[in-house]
Amino acid sequence: MRHAIIPIRSFGGMTRLDGVLNATERRSLSLWLASQTIDATRDALMHPTIVTSDDDVTHWARSHGADVARDVPPGLSASVSAAVSALEGAPWLVVHADLPLVDADSLAGLGFEADEHRWSIAPSLDGGTNVIAGTGAMSFSYGPDSFHRHLALLPSAAIVVDRRLALELDTPSHMAVLSTLGFLPSLSA
Repeated sequence: MRHAIIPIRSFGGMTRLDGVLNATERRSLSLWLASQTIDATRDALMHPTIVTSDDDVTHWARSHGADVARDVPPGLSASVSAAVSALEGAPWLVVHADLPLVDADSLAGLGFEADEHRWSIAPSLDGGTNVIAGTGAMSFSYGPDSFHRHLALLPSAAIVVDRRLALELDTPSHMAVLSTLGFLPSLSA
């Protein structure tokens, strides 16, 4: 079985969108993005595990049939590394819950097969790492320019360039582009 690790800090975040969305709209957007992500992983026949320390996210994840890995030790890189290590060598994929275009086909496009020891990385447009897949333990290194750090750790990784995996939604400019293209739900209450 392939596992999908989905880190979600909280549904009250997305603070870089403060200028264009109020708190209620940001929460609605966060919930929509999380649902998109969990549905895409399930449609790609992966078992979802949400990594979080937030009780609201934990309740939501369990109500959607996902496992929960508590964010211990704290921090994105350390908690994702711990969640992957807990899989004891099973194939995994880490996908962030801010990709409005993610779908099962885009995840399948990573070319990761359970019987291969192969790594795949899908970079974000700004040099981050939106999706990474592999088997076995790994020490993740998220933050600005994480794609290059991950590639240095995995020099033989396949690099997957796919707009569905590259386009994230965490700034007003991302919001404007995706809204213009009609890729966002209505966020009105």
